Amino acid sequence: MIKKKFLETISEYHMFEPGERVVVAVSGGADSTALLYLLAEYKQQLGLDLHIAHLNHMIRKNDAELDVRFVQGLAQKLGLPLSVESFDVQSYAKEENIGLEDAARRVRYGFFERVANQVKASKIAVAHSADDNVETFLMRLLRGSGLKGLCGIPPVRGRIVRPMISIWRRQIEDYVGALKLVPRRDYTNYESKYMRNRVRLKLIPQLKIYNINIKEIILQTILLLTEDREFVDGMAEEALADVYVSVGDNELRLDIEGILEWDYALQGHLLRKAIERVKGDLFDLTYKHIQEILDKLENTERWETHLPGGIYVRGNGLQLIVSREKPKASESLSFFYALSVPGELEIKEIGRTIRASEVEEFAPVNDNAVALVDSAALGRNLIVRNRTDGDKFFPLGMRSSKKLQDFFVDEKVPQEARDSVPIFESAGKIIWVGGLRLDERAKITKRTKKAVKLELL
Repeated sequence: MIKKKFLETISEYHMFEPGERVVVAVSGGADSTALLYLLAEYKQQLGLDLHIAHLNHMIRKNDAELDVRFVQGLAQKLGLPLSVESFDVQSYAKEENIGLEDAARRVRYGFFERVANQVKASKIAVAHSADDNVETFLMRLLRGSGLKGLCGIPPVRGRIVRPMISIWRRQIEDYVGALKLVPRRDYTNYESKYMRNRVRLKLIPQLKIYNINIKEIILQTILLLTEDREFVDGMAEEALADVYVSVGDNELRLDIEGILEWDYALQGHLLRKAIERVKGDLFDLTYKHIQEILDKLENTERWETHLPGGIYVRGNGLQLIVSREKPKASESLSFFYALSVPGELEIKEIGRTIRASEVEEFAPVNDNAVALVDSAALGRNLIVRNRTDGDKFFPLGMRSSKKLQDFFVDEKVPQEARDSVPIFESAGKIIWVGGLRLDERAKITKRTKKAVKLELL
């Protein structure tokens, strides 16, 4: 039964391709011992080249040394190469200020990846079982989790594969017993200070009082949630592709207006996808992190938030930037030029050229980069400058003045772009906010006799 399920799982999730080299993670416990023997039995049928990896976490001291010897014995008996490494996980946990379980997981997978790179393996096989999946579901449920977390342990993640993810622990122990092997026992699996142990030894037995088949029911729930997640993931990928502005190795830029057009429930999944693209994973990312970003999306003022793993997210009302690079402090631009009519000048600070010319025809202009100004509204001098505190003007179509700052907010001009907007001033008043809005007092009317054409090139 266990062999049939083992092969079915490998086939269902397309875990291996003939000719692949596979690193097999072996601790010496029943689960990993069973995984090793099953892979060794079917390696020719599957066309695999196996390499064993064992990590000594240096937590159990003398027992850990016996674990190493046991795994060495398995490798010798099966004629397979072995890589062994020791790492002080407890010291690492203290240095990183993280829990021992989390530290052990990070160190363990880091070791497996290094071995895989060294031996040029394309897959890493680990021995998670159906019981591990149920326990993970309950742990995440107790801590609080979204759809992805409640889907449990994925059968395949990158080059990590789990051929025994559908096999129950009791089946594994029966199989190892039939091989007449005595696997190593890790006494830390019975210490109540670890949450997984409490779930396995205390919570699940209590749940069985209400339903003896609780583990099978939870596993079925995981499978149903996984189907739902696959559908939502597909929608989130489609939504993310729809809102890309630019894509770099360490940065994504997304169109905020495009994000807001999607259903609110999908926006969070879209953001997780974007963050995962930049960060590489979603470790330590919580509901609160995503909610904080969603709450700020419509802010027109520049904002910034920091996420775990050195990820920076910032917005400005137009674009959402997800980046590994810390945002640089923006330097305010300052420029002040006199413009002759007719005349042309280059504003190097913003990389634009300004042209002024006299015109006799006053046909309506539909180009935001061009403005027609009544010559009578101009004084002797025409100035082009950056914004200053307290600037006000009469936006075209309005009878009262408006602060330039408020105008920028209403027009959703990103804060970092506001200093680059050229302000045209004459006779002590703003006549054109370059590229955005003409002043009501400078517009062409029936009484206009002469006009000046202003162009942003």
